[in-house]
Amino acid sequence: MAARAGRLGLLVVTAACFAVSVADEPRPAPGDAETRPATPSRYPRVAMLWSPADVETDTKWANIARHDVIVLGPEALGLQWRFERYRGLAEAFEPESVKGARKNLRTIHEHNDRAVVLVEQYYFEDDKKAYPPEHDWWLRDEDGEKESFWPGTWKMDVTDAGYIAHVARRVEAIHKAADGAAGVFLDNVRYDVDSRVAWLTLLKHIRRRCGGEMPILVNAGYMTEQQGWLAPHVNGILYEDSIHYRHGRMGEEAFYERLAATDAKLRPLADGRRISINEVFGKRADVAHMRRELMRTLVYTNMAFLYADSTHGHHHGWPALWDCPLGPPVDQPATPRDARLARRRFQGGEVLWLPPSADEPATVTLEAPMRDAVGKRRVRTITLAPGSGAVLIRPDRDEAGP
Repeated sequence: MAARAGRLGLLVVTAACFAVSVADEPRPAPGDAETRPATPSRYPRVAMLWSPADVETDTKWANIARHDVIVLGPEALGLQWRFERYRGLAEAFEPESVKGARKNLRTIHEHNDRAVVLVEQYYFEDDKKAYPPEHDWWLRDEDGEKESFWPGTWKMDVTDAGYIAHVARRVEAIHKAADGAAGVFLDNVRYDVDSRVAWLTLLKHIRRRCGGEMPILVNAGYMTEQQGWLAPHVNGILYEDSIHYRHGRMGEEAFYERLAATDAKLRPLADGRRISINEVFGKRADVAHMRRELMRTLVYTNMAFLYADSTHGHHHGWPALWDCPLGPPVDQPATPRDARLARRRFQGGEVLWLPPSADEPATVTLEAPMRDAVGKRRVRTITLAPGSGAVLIRPDRDEAGP
C-alpha cells in the first residue's frame, strides 16, 4: 500500500504543479548559459558509450581517455555495490572499490583533462534480478504483469515516490564515490505527462543531494522535440541516431537547427561547457556518411559526436579525421539554413558545409592556404558540391600535431 500511495502522490499532480515542480532546484548563475566562455577544448569532441574504440595499440584507460564525453557503468569504472541479495537495493559502494575507481578517474584525466565521465544509473528499467520478483517498484500492466524492456530487463515504475528517492540515493553514492570527478548518466527519458513529472522530481532530488554542478547526461533516444521541460535541468542530451528519425517533413538542416537550439538551453557545467552527444549509426565502410554528420555537428553545434555500429554496444572505430587538430572554436556555431554555405572557424582551422539543397556548387577562397583533412592536399580555393563539406587545418597546426 505504501508504494501505491507514493505513486498516487505523483499522479494527482496538476498541470500548475508540473510547471513549478523544480522551481526550488539550484539554477545556473544569471548569464552563465549565454556569456561565460567554454573551457578551451579540442575539436572534434568524440563521445564513448560503454565501449572503447576498437584500437588495439591503446591501453584500456588511454583508449577510454581518447574520448571527451564518456559513459561507463559503475563496475567498468571499478565500483562495486555493497552486497545485497538483490543488488538493486544497495545504496553504498564497497570502500576499497571507491579507492580503485578514484584512481581510474585520475588516470583518465591525466590522459585527457577535458574528459567528462558519466556513470550510468538505471531508472527506467533494471535487470530482472535487481529487485525481489514481487517488489512494488516493477511497472505492471493492467493485468498485474511486469512489463519487459530489453532482453533480461523489466520496466520500473518511475512514478513511485519511494523508487525515485532510492534512485536519487544511488546517484548520491556515485557522486560521493567519484569525489566530484564524474557525473551521472540516466537512460530512456519518456515524454508522457506522468513520466515528465517523475523525471523532474528525480532531477530535483538529485540536485538537492549532489549540488548544481554535478554533470547530468540523459538519453532522449531519437526524440528531438519536446525537450524544453528537460533542458534547463540537465547538462547534456544524448540523441541516439536521431538524424534517421526526423519527424514530419523536417529537413536535415532543420534537424541540426533544432539540436543547436536545445543545446543552448541546457544547464552549463561550471566551466560553461555542455555535454550533449550526436550519435549516428552506420557501417564503418560508409566513410562519407560519417564525414557528412561529423562536419555538420562541427559547423552547426558544440556537441560531441559518435559514429557507432548500432545501439547494441555502441562499438566504433577511430577514423583519422577524429584526430584532426581543430582546437577550440573561434566562432559560434553557424545557423543552419537550407541551400546556404555554412562556415565555422576554429583556432586550428575551419569547417565548411554546403547543404544538399543548394542549387549549385560553392567556391570558397581562404585567407591563407590550409590542408584539406580528407584529401590531405594544401588548398587556397576549394569548391564544394551540394551535400558536401571540408575540414581544413592550418599549416602551423599540422606542424604541432593534434
